[in-house]
Amino acid sequence: MLSVNSGSLSLTGIAQPLGFDQLTLTKEDGNRLKIQLDNRDAEHWRFSGSYQVSEGLLSGGLQLVDLSLSTLVKAVPLNTWSGLDNEHLSNDRLSGTMSATLSLSWDKLSGLTLKGNAEGKSGQLLLSGKLSGMSAEWQQWQLNNAQFVANDPEQSTAELSVSGLDLRVSETVTREAFHFPVQLQQILPAFITSLSINDSRLELESGPSPWVFEKLNGSLVAKELSKKGKEKDAWKYQANAALANVGNVQLSGQLSGSDNDFTFQLNNARLAGPLKQYSVFAGYTMQGTRFDLSYNSLKHGGEVDISDWKTKKISNDPSLSSIQLLKALITDKSGKAVIPFFIKPGKSDAPLPKRIYLAIGQRFMTIASEPFDYLSQSTGHELKPELHHEAGKATLTELSLTNLEHLKKVLAQRPELTLLVDVNVSESQDGPELSRHELEKALQELYSATSSAEPSDASPIPPKVRATLMEQMYLATRQHQKIPEVGEQSPEQRVQKAEKWLLKNWPKAPDQIEKLQKARFDYLKKEMNRVGIDSGRVELRISGPDQKGSEPDSVLTLR
Repeated sequence: MLSVNSGSLSLTGIAQPLGFDQLTLTKEDGNRLKIQLDNRDAEHWRFSGSYQVSEGLLSGGLQLVDLSLSTLVKAVPLNTWSGLDNEHLSNDRLSGTMSATLSLSWDKLSGLTLKGNAEGKSGQLLLSGKLSGMSAEWQQWQLNNAQFVANDPEQSTAELSVSGLDLRVSETVTREAFHFPVQLQQILPAFITSLSINDSRLELESGPSPWVFEKLNGSLVAKELSKKGKEKDAWKYQANAALANVGNVQLSGQLSGSDNDFTFQLNNARLAGPLKQYSVFAGYTMQGTRFDLSYNSLKHGGEVDISDWKTKKISNDPSLSSIQLLKALITDKSGKAVIPFFIKPGKSDAPLPKRIYLAIGQRFMTIASEPFDYLSQSTGHELKPELHHEAGKATLTELSLTNLEHLKKVLAQRPELTLLVDVNVSESQDGPELSRHELEKALQELYSATSSAEPSDASPIPPKVRATLMEQMYLATRQHQKIPEVGEQSPEQRVQKAEKWLLKNWPKAPDQIEKLQKARFDYLKKEMNRVGIDSGRVELRISGPDQKGSEPDSVLTLR
């Protein structure tokens, strides 16, 4: 037996010698030495094992008790620690301790290999250089299924779990929250194949209002290893947290090289905190509005569901007449106001939240400027902004009767939407038809006077008799006109000329247009009641006559 009271031990793959207080070597047989190695200072560690002389193999168990992390980092080659350099290894930048129970093996060819689990209590890490402004504090951590290969650190693997992590990142390090998983993966020690974070906090500086994620739980896991086993081909990650002053957030995605494909959801969120800068729209502030939001980076789009609108007008913006109308257009019968949005693919200097804000704003403006198109697409019922009347009559055309049915269905799906209907007439379209009606009435009376038919019989006038009566009425109203000589015009041409002149010059009743307009008003009121449209949501209004050449339409205005 050989006993050494103090000394140091150098091992291949360990950068610094290991000091010890007691080394005991005991010869058990001709080929085997029992080894007991102890270090009893503040960083206590112990090794108990054996050395096979003929095989040159050292094996046994290693116990570490409150070993300084800074000492450990100094002992391990730097290429094991991604994103770190010598600036990060001093005691004032890295604190904390580690305890572990590990199996150890060593031979001259393979060097040192450690396997087992480790854990540590509270500590902190302050980064500098290109990562200046990033700091981390933790309450405890665990390293499971760890394997450290000193001769080839890139073959080392371990699963890291951290609880009570408080991570702070300056604005110079990360531009936005959704890019942070990329940076986190880059600064992880190379041997970490999975990271689990529990009950933690992440603060990302961003202008006057930082992004503070509380009650953070998540994971970052190497999805595959390359054939060489030295590089992680892809990482999958997921996280959920409470974004302070906003709401709950869920994030999941995959990292592959420089690609970061992800989806996220904001649930029961509020336009406040770091989102306050995105609360102004078209002269209104929507600060405090409640919503859910989802986004998929591969599809470059998502949707927002507004559940509680908070609006206040702060300036005049002609681009939007009423935000209440916008709300009514969007909100369905379940109370949801779901709007899909799409972001144009390609690189942009703007952070993702701002790009989403602009995309939703553009979508809002499209809806406000083309409300009938939006309602047709979103409800599945094509809706037109006009109701076409038959010229000279109160009744609607068949297409407009269908439009009225669609209006009922649209209003059922948009319970906050109301309607103004301007009941119109057209001098250019309705006037000639009203004259035709009066002309036909006069012909019927003339026919009844010259035959045995009563005016109320409404029996059709024979065509030849009608043509004769038309020419006689024409001549009677134009005293100096003569019927063209035979051969100059055909009978049909003479009748057409007479009818055209009579329609053009037929005396109009002073109130015939007004009567038609009132008839249309009463007809629309009756038809809407028949269809089942709530009269409390529709206001009918008689408007002035349209300009000459316009159509005989009643116009719908959403409000």
